[in-house]
Amino acid sequence: MSAKSIFGNQTYMDYEFQYNKFPVYIALFPFLYVIPTVLIIVYTTFVFLEPLLRRHDFLVNAHIFLVITSAHVVLLISFLFDFLANRLPATGLVTSWCARNNHPHLLIFILTAHYYLDYLAMGFPFFMSVLRLIFMIFPNTHKTILSKVLKVALPLIAIYPVFNTFFLFPASGECRQLYPPYEFGNIFIHYTGEILKLSNSPFLLGNILFWMGSTITINLYVIFLVVQARSRTSSLAYKSKKNRRAELSVTLTTFAMILSFFMRGVCLIVYLCVPRLASVLAIIRPFGSDAEVVVSPWVFYLTHPAFRKRKSSSTITVGHSVSLGK
Repeated sequence: MSAKSIFGNQTYMDYEFQYNKFPVYIALFPFLYVIPTVLIIVYTTFVFLEPLLRRHDFLVNAHIFLVITSAHVVLLISFLFDFLANRLPATGLVTSWCARNNHPHLLIFILTAHYYLDYLAMGFPFFMSVLRLIFMIFPNTHKTILSKVLKVALPLIAIYPVFNTFFLFPASGECRQLYPPYEFGNIFIHYTGEILKLSNSPFLLGNILFWMGSTITINLYVIFLVVQARSRTSSLAYKSKKNRRAELSVTLTTFAMILSFFMRGVCLIVYLCVPRLASVLAIIRPFGSDAEVVVSPWVFYLTHPAFRKRKSSSTITVGHSVSLGK
């Protein structure tokens, strides 16, 4: 990828956008699966909000459902900024505009928002796993504990990405030329003037490894507790088909969120080891992020009993509450 800005370059000013090119198809293709996913997220959000608006009892555990819904909304917004920061510039649609107009603050805002939302989305699978663990360990007081945890954890999740993007605050954004297989006029947004010449890559890799490792560890422990509890209890909660399906659904949804961690982590490691593949990885990497945007909402919708036809208003548990007393 080029290290030079295209601003003021007459050749780029005269560039004419061509729609019949592979970056255009790559940019438009995700909408085939993102648009249906938007409808699914709207529907699942409605299922969560309906009891609140009508002042009915929740059909699912409200705390965990709130986290899942928030995660899916954040993922959609993240997809939008990923599109603006990567896929749209690569089409060449804004190349002439970017060469003619100097808007460093707008460009750095798009890039910083993209990074911020990336980090924000990483915290939700871990947070959801912690809530499920609390839900199980404290069967009698989990509602009070979860309410207190939410009040603290949600602001922390919103703040923590700042510590990974702080180096971009004094930076400026600029447009640069992508290397082959991209052609002339296919550009990307990059930053310049960052604090201490820091790069996003080490922060991103560290976060991927931490959040993925922590989330997998907690979920394996939760699964162990569930299996252990089922083997020694006669509670109807463990005989309920709906509760078992709900438990499985949330587990699968969490691991679906983790899927993109692995895919992006692989792309990032390859980039750090073989920098010349950066342009090729620029094509592949966004689809790794799309996996989280699309797979998680669909898994949740297709597997959770809350979205099946309901004959009663009884509460469906998302994660069993069990006593772990010896």
